[in-house]
Amino acid sequence: MRLLIFLAAFGLSASLMTACKNGGASQGTPTEHGHTYINHTNKNGVKPQVGDKIYSHVSVFIADSMFNSTRTSGRQFEMVVPTPEEVPAGKPLSPLFDAMFLGTEGDSMTFYQTVDSTMAKNMEQLPERFRKEKFIRFEVVFVKVETAADKKKKEEEAMARFTGIQTKMTQMAADYKAGKLNSQLTTTASGLKVLIEEKGTGAPLKVGDKVETNYYGCLTDGKMFDNSFQRGEPLGFALGAGQMIKGFDEGTQLLNHGGKATFFLPPALGYGDQASGPIPANSELIFYVEVQ
Repeated sequence: MRLLIFLAAFGLSASLMTACKNGGASQGTPTEHGHTYINHTNKNGVKPQVGDKIYSHVSVFIADSMFNSTRTSGRQFEMVVPTPEEVPAGKPLSPLFDAMFLGTEGDSMTFYQTVDSTMAKNMEQLPERFRKEKFIRFEVVFVKVETAADKKKKEEEAMARFTGIQTKMTQMAADYKAGKLNSQLTTTASGLKVLIEEKGTGAPLKVGDKVETNYYGCLTDGKMFDNSFQRGEPLGFALGAGQMIKGFDEGTQLLNHGGKATFFLPPALGYGDQASGPIPANSELIFYVEVQ
């Protein structure tokens, strides 16, 4: 895989192309795809198999200067071990392909990728001291290996959770439409109606905080239009930054970490007079939200 292609996949811009000193490269063990590596730990943990997902931290360097790292972003880099048929044949591959087959859970490894002519050309935009480097250096730590069996169990649990939430919200929508929830609702100055199930015992949420929420959204007739429970991954966003529709953002700010609530959004706090996918124009929306 060429440098630009790999960096794009890793979420780095072309300006973050990296190289490294010869140093440890000469001491490393050759890999199948022409790189060298050093395993600093050899934990002998869970060995990734085809279909397993690897959660890792990856840092990329020019010489001794780190240009990007999953640690600074607060997220982990995910890799799924491919079948032999899924590995591109006859093409240069990034060291992370090798890492998937050479590491085990808990291992900390260094990989060196030789800068070829195409990479060198791409690196002409960098300061001269970096253009002289001959290797790209990747520091890789396998944090966790999620086996195919683990993944299946996780998906089954997520589906069971979704089914329970769906049943709950179908009834919630019916009760709301029938006026049975009126005495339990709190209405804010904007017109947002809130039913707080749990305020949450964690820290209060503040504007600007990066929060992660699981949610289930439906119309007042109970028809679901979106949810995170089936995906098995929460939705992350910056609170109060305008990344979410107004009612969702406002309601979330009323909770602490660990909080759970249902929001009832008038059209003005949702999508207004504009249709959005399965949501008709001028729709009142219902969201069940859990803040992590």
